[in-house]
Order: sequence, then C-alpha cells, then structure tokens
Amino acid sequence: MTRPTAAAAEAEPATAEITVCYVDPEPTATEVPTALERASDRLVVESVASKDAALARLESAAVDCLVCRAAGDDVGDDTLLASARAEWPTLPIFLVVDTFDEADASAALEAGATGCVSVPTAEHGTRLAIRIERAVDAATERRDLEAAAVRFRALTENASFAVITAGDDGTIRYANDAVESLFGYAADDLVGDRISTLVPAKYRNSHRDTIAHYLRTGEQTLDWNWAELDALHADGHEVPVGVSFGEAAVSGEHFFTAVIRDLSDRRRLEREREATLERIGDAFVSIDPDWAFTYVNDQAVELLGRPREELLGQSLGTAFEAVAGTEFERELEHAFAEQTTVSFTQYFAALERWFEVRAYPSADGLSIFFTDVTDRVRAEAELEASITALQALYDISTRADASLDEKVPELLELGCESLDLSYGFLTRIDLDERTQTVVESRGDHPLLQRGESCPLAEAYCRKTIKTHELVTVGNAPDEGWTDDPAYDLFELGSYVGAKVTVDSSIWGTLCFASSEPREGDGFSEAERTLVKLMAKWVSYETERQQSHETLERQNERLQEFTSVVSHDLRNPLNVAQGSLDLALEGDDTALEACEEALERMEQLIDELLSLAEQGATTADLEPVALRDLATKAWSMVDTGDATLAFDGAGRIRADPERLQQLLENCFRNALDHGVPAGGTSADLTVTVGDCEGGFYVADTGRGIPAEERESVFDIGFTTAEEGTGFGLGIVKRVAEAHDWDLRATEGDSGGARFEITGVDTPRPAGSR
Repeated sequence: MTRPTAAAAEAEPATAEITVCYVDPEPTATEVPTALERASDRLVVESVASKDAALARLESAAVDCLVCRAAGDDVGDDTLLASARAEWPTLPIFLVVDTFDEADASAALEAGATGCVSVPTAEHGTRLAIRIERAVDAATERRDLEAAAVRFRALTENASFAVITAGDDGTIRYANDAVESLFGYAADDLVGDRISTLVPAKYRNSHRDTIAHYLRTGEQTLDWNWAELDALHADGHEVPVGVSFGEAAVSGEHFFTAVIRDLSDRRRLEREREATLERIGDAFVSIDPDWAFTYVNDQAVELLGRPREELLGQSLGTAFEAVAGTEFERELEHAFAEQTTVSFTQYFAALERWFEVRAYPSADGLSIFFTDVTDRVRAEAELEASITALQALYDISTRADASLDEKVPELLELGCESLDLSYGFLTRIDLDERTQTVVESRGDHPLLQRGESCPLAEAYCRKTIKTHELVTVGNAPDEGWTDDPAYDLFELGSYVGAKVTVDSSIWGTLCFASSEPREGDGFSEAERTLVKLMAKWVSYETERQQSHETLERQNERLQEFTSVVSHDLRNPLNVAQGSLDLALEGDDTALEACEEALERMEQLIDELLSLAEQGATTADLEPVALRDLATKAWSMVDTGDATLAFDGAGRIRADPERLQQLLENCFRNALDHGVPAGGTSADLTVTVGDCEGGFYVADTGRGIPAEERESVFDIGFTTAEEGTGFGLGIVKRVAEAHDWDLRATEGDSGGARFEITGVDTPRPAGSR
C-alpha cells in the first residue's frame, strides 16, 4: 500500500510540479529535502547552502517556494527572508527552526514569512508538504485571477451595462464606468463601499439573509441567470434593474460578479402598455361548467374574429383550436375544480400571439381575461439572447490558448448566429487606394470571401467609416438602397457594420449582413450593442498585436546595433588607436592604417544608420517607373565598366527613395561579389526585369552557393574581407517595409538573382 502524498489531502488535488529551494548552511544536518520529496510527488527540492546562493537561484530560474533553515528570531533586515520578500512579494517562504516558539513564529509571519515550522515537523514531511502545495496553489490562483481581471476589465471598460464585483463580505472590489449612468456613483467612489449601498432599505435584510444562506448551504434562492430587482440610485430614487450573477472562489473567499442592465425604459413601456390595455379593456369571456360561452365582450370578438352571435352557446374549443391536452385546458380545469384563481401565459398558435390568461372561478363557471403579452415575451427572449451572446463574447475574447486570427472566425460565427444573419466579415480599408479587402468571413456570398477586394465607393463600408455610430440597414429596398453601387454589387438586403480603429485611425470594419431584408424594426439596441462591443474588442486586440510586433522588431534592431557596436566597430577602433600610438612614436606609415580604420568605421556607421532607418517605418507607396529608377540608382554606384540591362521593368507601386536604395545595394553587391575570378567589371552585366508578382535583379557573376542563399540577408553576413555584411540586410529591410517577399536564387547565366514578389502595380485609369 502506497503512502498518500500531501496533495491528496486537498479536495481537488493539483498535479503541476512545484520547485522548492531549500536553504541550509549545513545541508546534511536534517532530512528535510528527502522528507518533502517523499511526502509529495509534486515537490522537487533543490538545496543550497547560503543566502547568496539562494538569491542567485531565485534570479536565474523559476522557483515556486523557498524553505529556509533559520534561527527562530532570524527575521532582521539583512536576512534571506527580508531580501527575498522585498524582491518577490508573493513567493511562499517557510522558515524551519530548531525549536518552535510562538513569539518567534509571530515575528516571522510579521516579517513576511508564509509559515514557520520546527525541524521535526519539517522532517516528518507531510504537513509541511501540504502547506507548501496549498501556498503555491493559492499564489498561482491569485496570479491567474489577476490576469483574468485584466481581461475582464478590457471587456467591460466600454460596456453599456454595469458590472460590479463584490467579496463575500459585501465589499465592492470592482465597478466599471457604466455604474455612474445607472446609479449616479462614480466607479472609484463605489469601490471599497458596501454592496448594500445600492440596495433599498426595505430589501437590505432580505439581501443579507439571501447571501448568508447561500454561503452557508450553497442553495440559490434567486435566479442567478436573470433576476429583476429594484436598486437604489445615489439621489435616493429606486431604479428597476435586471441582474445576472456569477461566482468565483479564491483562497476560500467568494467573489460575486453582477452584470446589471437598466430596465427603466422597459418598465416604462410596460406601464404604458398596461395603461393602454386598461383604457381599451382586455378581451373577456365567461363560460359555464360545460365550457360554453355565456358572454363575450367587444375586444374578445375582435380577438377571436367571429361574430358574438356565433360564439355564444358554443364550446370554448370552437374558438381556441387544439385546446385538448394543453396547459390552457389543464389550468382552466384546475381553476374550476379547486375554485381558485389561476394566472398563466400561453401561446396560441392559431393567433400567433402570447396571452396572459387570468381565470376567476365561480359556481356558475369561469370569468377569463386575455391580455396580449407577445411584445413582452419577445423582449424577454431578446434580452436573454443578448446576455447569452455577451457571455459567449466574453468566453471567446478571454481564451488564453488562441490567437487573434483564431478568435476572429469564432467571433464572426457568434455574430451571425446572434443576429440571425447569413454573412459575417472583417475588412481591411486602404484609404490611399480607396479599397476594401475581406480579411476573414463567414457565409457563402461569393464577393465576401477572404481576399476579395472592391473599390470603397462600391462598398457598404464607405458609410460605416464616416460615422462614430453603427451603420444599419434593416430593409435595403425600403430604405432607398436599390440605386446605390453597394447594393448593385453585393445585393445585400440587410446590413450592420462598425468601424475598427487602430491608434485612432481607420483600420477596417466588422460587418454582418444577409441577402434578405430583415423582418420587423431592423436591429434592436441589444444587437447594436453586441456589434459595437465586438468591433471595440477587435480594435483593441489588433492594436495590441501590432504594438507587440513593433516591439519585437525594435528589439531585433537593438540587438543588431549592439552587435555592431560591440564587435564590428571595435575592431577598426582598436586599429586606429594602435596606429595613433605608433605615429606618436615616430612611425609615419601608421597614419595610413589609422585613416583606413576611420574610413572603415565611417562606412559601418553610415550603413548601420541606413539599416535602422529602413526598419523604422512602413513605406509610403506611389506609382514608380522601375526602369527610370534603376537607371538613376546605377548612376549613384561606382559601376566601372559593368553593363546595366533591362528585361521589361515596367511600373510598380513603391517608396521611390527606399526602392532606389534597394537597387543601389543590389548593384553594389553584384560589383563587390559578382565579378568573375580573374575578370574585370567589364565582364559583368546586371539585369533588372519583370517576374511574376514583381521584379528581379540578376547578374552574370559568380553567383551565390546554394547553402548560403538563406544567410546572405542576415545582418553581418559577408564573404569579403572588407565587407560590412549590411548591404543585403538593407535590401531585406526595404522589402519588409513594403511587405514584399525576397529570395536569393540562381540566374539564367549562373550568377546571383534576387527576386522581389508581392509587389503592387498601379491600376489603369478608370479601372475598378
């Protein structure tokens, strides 16, 4: 029979490995490391003998817990405990003392220790192992909660609904900005206050008892998915709200999160509708014990669509078809048999309406009132669907195991399903080219597939990017879109779109549409809010991703710069310094070596600056005549007797200055490395020509060995003694700034050939 591990003592044992650093000046004095590893399969114990070694271990590798052998009062400012706690405030730290003393243990805890145990307890292993596992798991849970809180805030910052999180003691821990418009309190003012601040006095005892009952028994006495309550506004008036609750438990403490929507407008509409019904009167009928009509008012006649004379004396079943066996029949039978009032809501398929039915019994039969509640039922269904969609949006946006490219298709799928529309698509807008390109899509519309592009003037999105609000089209023919170029091209009967911005600039649009017009009154406020939240999230994630990519590129350039400064510039600097020393001693020839070294440094610095400039920003594109620019670049290079030839070389879209530098560096590379062995520049021909998707630069020289073609663009790679290794690196940077593809291959004559593809060409005038 195996001995249970410490982790097995927990209700839900964790399985992740835990690294423990054990610090003891006399490593063999105790059996603590062995006891801990024997007590728990999760613990891996590494021993060190000094404070400095422990701190170095914490700096260099991931350590989950620190266990220190120490005197009971070893809690001063210069101790390992003080140093570790100052640098790693959340790291679990346990002290192992020879003899446990309550006062010393209290002092250790006050100084920042997680716990203090005696040597015998530690050598027993199990109890200390359990405490280590629980402390590490709690610290991990806190970190995960903090990360989740960041994602949670990102989702709720701009939400139109209020979000409040409170602890089980009723203290508010988080509130988003929407609470101010709903309750009149600034978010910062609510944090730290009691949740009872928002509860009317007449409900506070019930609220307190409900929470206490749940914490004690786990029984929910309130519908957590949706509850309609009255809340207290800062000015004292009550606000009707709809609330959905969620719960998380961290280290034994419960956190309750409420998503709160203002029901004032809905309550107002309900009151207005009820007042209207009271003025016109409900449909009313009376039936005898045989269920035959004895009275029908005018509203009931209109509702049933049959003359009063025809209804009186007839059975209820003749007016309401398929009554047998339904809830309607059972409720009326119960009311009559038990002589009790019943009230229920029933859908009548023949009328395609929902009714609230109230039946009042008497010895002579039943009096029945019918109130049409179709709009209310549909509103409740829409609200429930909205909450479900928002929860799904939260689940998608907070997935840590998926990238933005993986989340966007799920987002489009959610939008199509929630809005009941056939097509969902994310576009990229090019304001310079005035084009719209589909980045990702859902649905089978042939023009709304990934990679499809059209002029912005023919897209619905041209109006979307011009407004701060959504653009919605519920019924395109009825709203005058039939003569619009966008309708002519896409034939969309309904559409809703929001712009996507990055760094406050237009990036694209997030849209949903259908070929069929939308029934009813177009898009509801809940549906509009969902699309706004989706577009805001895509904007945030796209901006964050671009910032991350920019930072990575900057780090790469910094590493390159550091390499050059620390290595390539140091060599000629050493030569110059040595030459100057020789010159001071009277060696006149040393100055020539010094001059060559300084020229070498100047070349390195110029090319390093050029390299940095090419990677700093994206290219500004315009139509360029490649042949003319190549001729100009040739004139800027010492080409000797070499020949420049052309194979087509038409017009492309590029940044002229950067393209010229790309060509100049390609030409210099051909002259520096391509002249045939034993030959001269007169034996070299460099050709600039067209190829599929772009252009090429090829020479008739020695060529590039196949094993070096992947490396020639690396910064610092060179095969020449005097080369800097920057020339083709600059070519690569220029291509990247244009978003071009670049590869080195072999030319027709065996020389080097550089192919640049993914190049845009100017559209002919008047083309679409």
